Amino acid sequence: MLSQLAISFTLALLPLSLAQGDLSAANNLTDLEGTWSSNSAVSTGGTFCSPAQMKFDYPTNTGMSYSFTNDGKFEEAQYRYNSNASNPACIQAVLIFQHGTYSLEDDGSIVLRPFAADGRVQVQDPCAATTNIITYYNEITTFKDWGIIVDPDTGNYQLRLNKFDGSKLPYMNLIAKPPNMLPTQVLTGVNASGQTNTRKRSLTSSPLDIFKRSSASTRASISTNQMVGVAGVVGSVAVGLLALV
Repeated sequence: MLSQLAISFTLALLPLSLAQGDLSAANNLTDLEGTWSSNSAVSTGGTFCSPAQMKFDYPTNTGMSYSFTNDGKFEEAQYRYNSNASNPACIQAVLIFQHGTYSLEDDGSIVLRPFAADGRVQVQDPCAATTNIITYYNEITTFKDWGIIVDPDTGNYQLRLNKFDGSKLPYMNLIAKPPNMLPTQVLTGVNASGQTNTRKRSLTSSPLDIFKRSSASTRASISTNQMVGVAGVVGSVAVGLLALV
């Protein structure tokens, strides 16, 4: 009798245990809508990034955060360190912001398609020639599969994402529903209506050049054409003075 009860109890738990390891959408315990974070210090929305001002506010700790709406919009915020095995003192600090649209594919993957004009990345590297760079960023991201479970330690919903190659991202807990996000539209450049949202810097040169710092002092310089023009003006003044004499 006891053995039969044990078997029945095991069979009852079997679907739940399979759902915990199966990242197919059919086994998800809730939908994607909300803000998910690996560390509550890092969250989408707020002042993490101001794309129009080309500015990040550094969180107090590293982590990553994704937000999703039920109508196909997403936002991404990342703050991480990149180690340097050859020189441990040369650790890079990297901040990434993107937002745009996402789609759930038939193969179970998620594809994020950012608004190209709004993505930003900032890299601080104490050992680089330019120690602090902020520039534009646009990277389409594919998650091979995903799943939402209940974290057995916290009882909170937890999002688990696998990269395109199957490697796992840090687990992210649900921290806000509805999500904390910037406006879910193009914020810089030209929007879908053809209106310019904010003036962008010229990109005739590399965008990295805009933010490069130089130790050279500023020097006044005059081109050959400018020198000819100045000489012409001086000559005209001289002739005028002679005519008066």
